[in-house]
Amino acid sequence: MGKLREFSIQLANNTDVFMPGQWITGQVTVDLNDEMKMRGIRLKFQGKGHVGWTETHRVGSGDHARTEHRHYRADETYFNQEVTLFGKASGQSGDNPTLGAGHHVYPFQYQLPLQGLPTSFEGANGYIRYSVKGTIDKPWKFDHTTKRAFTVLDMVDLNQEPNAMTPLTGQQSKTLCCLCCASGPIELQVQADRSAYCPGESIIIRGSVENNSSSKITKVTAKLKQDVVFHAHYPHHKTRHNSKNLGEVEGEGCDEGSSVQLNLILPVPAIPPSNLRSCNIIDLTYTLNVSAHFKGAHTSLDLKFPILVGSIPLRSIYPTAPAFPPPPVAPGFDPAFPPPNPGAYPPPNPGAYPPPNPSAPYPPPSGPDAAYPPATGAPYAPPPIMPAAGTPNLPPPSYLQSVFGASNIKDDDDNEHTRGTMDYAPKYTYYDWSQHPRI
Repeated sequence: MGKLREFSIQLANNTDVFMPGQWITGQVTVDLNDEMKMRGIRLKFQGKGHVGWTETHRVGSGDHARTEHRHYRADETYFNQEVTLFGKASGQSGDNPTLGAGHHVYPFQYQLPLQGLPTSFEGANGYIRYSVKGTIDKPWKFDHTTKRAFTVLDMVDLNQEPNAMTPLTGQQSKTLCCLCCASGPIELQVQADRSAYCPGESIIIRGSVENNSSSKITKVTAKLKQDVVFHAHYPHHKTRHNSKNLGEVEGEGCDEGSSVQLNLILPVPAIPPSNLRSCNIIDLTYTLNVSAHFKGAHTSLDLKFPILVGSIPLRSIYPTAPAFPPPPVAPGFDPAFPPPNPGAYPPPNPGAYPPPNPSAPYPPPSGPDAAYPPATGAPYAPPPIMPAAGTPNLPPPSYLQSVFGASNIKDDDDNEHTRGTMDYAPKYTYYDWSQHPRI
């Protein structure tokens, strides 16, 4: 066994979902069997977007033909800040300190930028990812690293969208041809109650199918699809498209010469809001696809509608928001964190920290004081949690892991020695309105 027994990052109250402007608080634990010489212990808070894929091309001809692999990528940085918890900062000169054997705890806190943070997203050819990474920088030896991902939500308020309550209506017809004969038309009519929803709500789909053909309509399906466009900028601009089915419901069909009424309910799962605001390399949209399927080789009769997915539901639909349980607390973690002793948390520059009165206005800290390690000095009040803009009467929703599950968050600068959980699923707002009446 080596000297390092534990190197981990814990977030206060096990909370790993944040909004722009909120504070991330937690602690880093280092447990050593023996003393360890090091340059320092540091934390890096990072938010970034990445797009990348590889294509194989055949170039040249004849004896000169060869296979060429082309790598396309694009990157965005939303924030990237490092803070030193123990020892020397990166690039700082001087003697290397020694951390004694035993259990060491280093509290930390960091305020997310107020603007420019898109919602966390994990896709087939790109991601928007937020993490805090700890490093024990050891001279002449490999570093110890640990990593913890968290979700950032850009709260899209459907009440601010002028067309959110606009119903979706569409009609499509088709004539089937069999050999030299054309049948009567088939007509598909569809209406959805509105065009904008939040995860946890359901799209109510009504309509009818009129079958004047000589073929049977086997079924009618409604699908919610996610369409993503990834934009690479290097070595030149190129795009890649990806589409996923988020859910499907099926209605009955009808025989030739008859009709059927549609009444379908399609739930909206835990997914990120539309458009991924503040991200310039990933576009995200949703569509509702309703299709009538035929017996035989005929193609389906389709209607498509754009769907807007948000984070804050329409108050005209649900005027009273439900109460949600408090977030879970990790076993063995103090839910009162930060600790009650305020003297353990003085900032290096007390004048840069907001006043103790959380209701008093203050400019958000920036530069080296936006994130800082524990030190010694005068006591101060814990940082206030900033509420989400535009939600004065709405309690926080519950959060549910992405419908797509966890993704591996290993980056180029991680290795097999990086500690922490390398599989992480973003969490999105999710409203369970089943026990709460609609208007």
